[in-house]
Amino acid sequence: MDYDIEMKDKDLNEFVENLVKAENRYYQEVVITDVKGNCPYGHQKGDSFKVTAMNSAGICGSLLKTIFGDIVTLHYGGVTLLEKDSDIINASCPEKGKVQVKIKRVEMNESEVLRTPWKFKPMTGKGYPALDKYKVCVEVTEIAVQCYWGHSVGDTFEVDPFNVGGACCFLYNQLYPYIHILLSGSVPAWSLDKHSMMGECPDVYDRLCFRLFVEER
Repeated sequence: MDYDIEMKDKDLNEFVENLVKAENRYYQEVVITDVKGNCPYGHQKGDSFKVTAMNSAGICGSLLKTIFGDIVTLHYGGVTLLEKDSDIINASCPEKGKVQVKIKRVEMNESEVLRTPWKFKPMTGKGYPALDKYKVCVEVTEIAVQCYWGHSVGDTFEVDPFNVGGACCFLYNQLYPYIHILLSGSVPAWSLDKHSMMGECPDVYDRLCFRLFVEER
């Protein structure tokens, strides 16, 4: 019996080790190739970011949401049918293409978990009345197994359509449409509270649960 348990633990450890290696095999170099006019978040031509499926590296949340599918495709070894180069995808931000980017898959020499330090950029006073009046926060309420990004139960931080905050990219991608809903004064139909909603991250095994809520500044 003890032998069986030891073998199961060994298999689990090997699975986790292989998972970590595969998760950190690539990063995506996101380079700002052009900015038309003024980017409210502050992106400038020539800016470069090391982005993974979890690490936002400080790019604008709306830009991340738009290119997230491309990032995931490249990060897990996929090839897009829309580009001639299998390792590069060209894209633009949702603000009428104001910010243009080139996304390039880069293989890392060593398996390294990229966790770029981030700094919240206040977006008040920039022509977005909802952000002047309200702020949106996410609270981690439950984790069934573990979070590989490092979120813990009780973590609470501010997010908005520009700031990913400390969120894993997968989590932020899940939050994004609901951030806009709450800032608009609405909630999803299933919500029992008029100022918040509950949900889960896309990891169906580890099952991180969250509460997204809005409050006045």
